[in-house]
Amino acid sequence: MDQVTRPVSDQDSPPAPAPHQTPAPPGRKSRSFPWGWLLVPLLLGGVGYVGYRLGQDDASSTATAGGGFGGAGSGGAGFSGRSASGGAQQGAGARGTQSQAAGGQNAGGQSGAGTAAGRQGGTAGGAFGAAPGTGRSRAGSQGQAGAGRTGGGTGVTIPVQATAVKEGTLRTERRLTGTVAAAQETTVSARTSGTVTRIAAGVGSTVNAGQTVLALSNSDLNTSVESASNALETAQVQLRSQTNSVQSARAQLQQQVSAAQTTLANAEQSLAALQKLAAIGAASRTEVNNQNAQVQAARTTLTTAQANLADNTRAQTEGLAEARLAVQRAQIALNQAQAAAAAARVTAPFAGQITSLNVSEGQYLAANSPAFTLVSSQRQVAVNVPTTEAGTLPVGAALTFVVGQQKYPLKVIQNAGAPTGGSVPVIARFTESSPPALGTVGSVVYSAKVASGVLVPSTALQADNDQTYLFTIENGKAQQHEVNVLGQAGTQTAVSGIEAGSQVITQPPTGLLDGASVTTASGGSGRRGGAGGAGGPPPGGMP
Repeated sequence: MDQVTRPVSDQDSPPAPAPHQTPAPPGRKSRSFPWGWLLVPLLLGGVGYVGYRLGQDDASSTATAGGGFGGAGSGGAGFSGRSASGGAQQGAGARGTQSQAAGGQNAGGQSGAGTAAGRQGGTAGGAFGAAPGTGRSRAGSQGQAGAGRTGGGTGVTIPVQATAVKEGTLRTERRLTGTVAAAQETTVSARTSGTVTRIAAGVGSTVNAGQTVLALSNSDLNTSVESASNALETAQVQLRSQTNSVQSARAQLQQQVSAAQTTLANAEQSLAALQKLAAIGAASRTEVNNQNAQVQAARTTLTTAQANLADNTRAQTEGLAEARLAVQRAQIALNQAQAAAAAARVTAPFAGQITSLNVSEGQYLAANSPAFTLVSSQRQVAVNVPTTEAGTLPVGAALTFVVGQQKYPLKVIQNAGAPTGGSVPVIARFTESSPPALGTVGSVVYSAKVASGVLVPSTALQADNDQTYLFTIENGKAQQHEVNVLGQAGTQTAVSGIEAGSQVITQPPTGLLDGASVTTASGGSGRRGGAGGAGGPPPGGMP
């Protein structure tokens, strides 16, 4: 019976007999070596090695540009279902280094294009991808700093930092050196002569306004005060006596006028009655005439009484007025005498400190001679402000005087306005009750206006010869704008030439061109007025 044969797997196949071994026993069929299974790994390994070497050459030649290398399947065809054991992915970085992904896979169904694995941005930011149908990579394109692109090649997008700018006033802090001085200083003189009988306050003493510092003695002044006082008293007595006399006489005169009026009224009534009786023959003509004479006498008496009362009224008006005027003149004379006597006391015109004393007790001091020197308790600082900033410090403006860590508030009390030697003198006075000591040197600090305009970060500005410009983001594109610098302070600059609300690139990458595609750290396109592109650094730091 014939033997039934069955397929033998590679694992079941016996090894080939060595030359010195004896042949297989008859009756058992011999099998050939499976060369097909051996050739497949060899071919794949060879293709992978050739692709590796080609990628090495291209990557090293473009090391400074930076890119990525992708292995491709043999003949540009992808493998379906299984991974190619020789497939590799490589990327060239910014310094031309390579990284090989061991055991990389190509998904089934892709044909002819190697996928770039390296995505690191280099100095110029180029990217490389494998060409379809070949086993080697070629240079794709060069972009801006820090930008990479995939093998598909849709264009370079540059990560940038941006911020929305506003319109405002740029101010800066100014510091000018100033020295504390007294707000007032004067030499006080005696208004009258006299002998110094008492010194109430010495050198270094603090006095209030009106306080006596020196007391003088002058006998003539004392005599004048006594004489004026006596004259005033005499005038006052005369006024009182004349007032009492006029008032007493006036009462009597008023009584006389009243009595004369009553007498006249009675006489007129009697005359009227007699005239009626005479008309009927009951009274004689003589009686009527006699009564008529009495009426005329009563009228005369009334007229005299009224005249006397009028004289009394005039006396009260004119005489008493003269007496009152005499009293006023006497009072003025006394006041003058007292003022002259008071001038014998030398007082402080304002609150302050006595810095020098020119007399001693018992010394005779002539009128208008200097007695002592006084400086006020109020302190002030005088500074010379630049002409361009003097207008921002009107009277009443607040300043600060700084000595070490101590701060004292100031208020401008005088601004000359007109420059003197290229600057404007400004005087500011301390507003607190405990100012620093005289002669203290410190800094006068105030906020000065630099310029008004659109405020942008100073790092956003670029210069090209005499042109200054910056970049904004509009619809995902960098837009170059020429601007005019109005002023700069600290990290901000006031400019004109752009609108408030624009998204300004704060730190433009080197070589950024007008119209380049950009993206902010948040991934926004930087549309004007949008919320994207707030301006944090891109992933991985600034490009």
